[in-house]
Amino acid sequence: MPDIALLALFLLAITIGYLLGKWDGKNKKTNKYQTFNKDYFVGLNYLLNEQTDKAIDTFIQALNSDTDTDTVDTYLALGHFFCKRGEVDKSIQIHQDLLARTSLTSEQSEKVQLALSQDYLSAGLFDRAEAMLRELVDRNPSASEEVLHTLSCIYEQEKEWGKAIKIAERLKSYGARYGKVLAQYYCELAEQYLAMNDRLRARKLLKMAMNRDKLCIRASLIQGLIEFEEGNLKDASKVFERVLKQDSRYFPLAVPYLEKIYRKIGNSHSLGVFLASSLKEKPTTATILAMTRIIHEQQGEKPAIIFLVQQLREHPTLKGLNALLGLQLETGEKVSEQGVRLFMDLTTQIVEVKPVYKCSECGFMGKDMHWQCPKCKGWNSIAPIEGLEGE
Repeated sequence: MPDIALLALFLLAITIGYLLGKWDGKNKKTNKYQTFNKDYFVGLNYLLNEQTDKAIDTFIQALNSDTDTDTVDTYLALGHFFCKRGEVDKSIQIHQDLLARTSLTSEQSEKVQLALSQDYLSAGLFDRAEAMLRELVDRNPSASEEVLHTLSCIYEQEKEWGKAIKIAERLKSYGARYGKVLAQYYCELAEQYLAMNDRLRARKLLKMAMNRDKLCIRASLIQGLIEFEEGNLKDASKVFERVLKQDSRYFPLAVPYLEKIYRKIGNSHSLGVFLASSLKEKPTTATILAMTRIIHEQQGEKPAIIFLVQQLREHPTLKGLNALLGLQLETGEKVSEQGVRLFMDLTTQIVEVKPVYKCSECGFMGKDMHWQCPKCKGWNSIAPIEGLEGE
C-alpha cells in the first residue's frame, strides 16, 4: 500500500539520521544499540510487506529494549500514523509502552500523554481522555496550548460549558482568538440558564461574554431577546441596533426583532429613519424589505414598489425579487399576472432550497444559524450569505 511504503521510507530516513548521530557521537552502548537497530529494520521489513501486526510487535520490542529519549518522537509519529489509519488499538499500545518509560523528560511525558488522550478520543473513550488531560492540566499550571485546547474540545462535545470556560480562561494567554471562543462558551451557558428561566444568571453570563469579546453578536442577540420578552422595549432596541456597529453582516438577524419592537411602540417612523441610515452603511435584503413594508403601510403599494425596484437595481437578490413580484401581484395589474406568478413560484422554490448561512472557514452551508460550525467546529465562522443568492 502507498501509505505503508511512505511510512517505511519515513522511518528509514529517521533511522539513518539516528544511526549517523550515534556513529558520530561514538556511543559506547554498542550492543544495546545494535539490538535496537536490528529490531527496527525487521519492523520496517514487516511494514513493507503489509504485515502490520508483526511490525507493531517488533517495534514495541525495539522500544522496550531502547531507553534513549531520541526515539520518542519517532514512535509518536508511528502511533499517529496508526491512529490516522483507524488502527487506534495499535496507536494506544505504542503510546502506553512509551509512557511506561522511566527515562522520559517531563516535556516528552506530556507529549505522550497528549497523544494517548487523542487515541482515547478517536476510540470514543472520552472519560479516559478527559481524566488524562485533566491530570496534565492540574499538575502543570503552564500546560501547553494543545493540551488545553484538546480538553476544551472534549468539554464542548459533552456540553460541559462551565468546565470549558475554566480551560478557555487559561487559553487566553495563547492568543486573542480564545477570547472569542470564551464568549461563545458564556453564551452557551447563558442559554442553559435561560432554559431554566434563570434570567438573572443569564444576564451576568452575557455581560461576561461581552467582556471577553465586545463584538460578540450572539451575546447581543440573546440580551436583546431578554429585554424584549421582559417588556424593556427601548433597551431591547438599543441592543439590537448595536449589532449593526458590532458586525453589519449579522444585522439581518436583528431586523425582525427591531420591526416587532417598533410596532409595539407604535413608532414605525423612527424605525424607518434608522433603517434608512443603516442602508447607507450596509444594504441588506432584510433591511430593504423592512423599509419596503414600512413604506407600504404608510404610503401604499406603488411607492413601496418604486422604492424596492430602485434598491434591487443597486442590490439585486432573489429574496428581494421574490418580494417585488409579490407586491406587483397585490397591485392587481393583470396584464402580466400569469407570467409574474410563474416567475414568483420559480423564485420561491429557489429561495426555499438555497442555504442561507455559510462558514467562512470550511464552506459549510445551511438554512439555520449556528454559532459553532457543525462541520469544522469553528466559532463565529458562520454568517448570512451575501450576494445575489443571499443578503
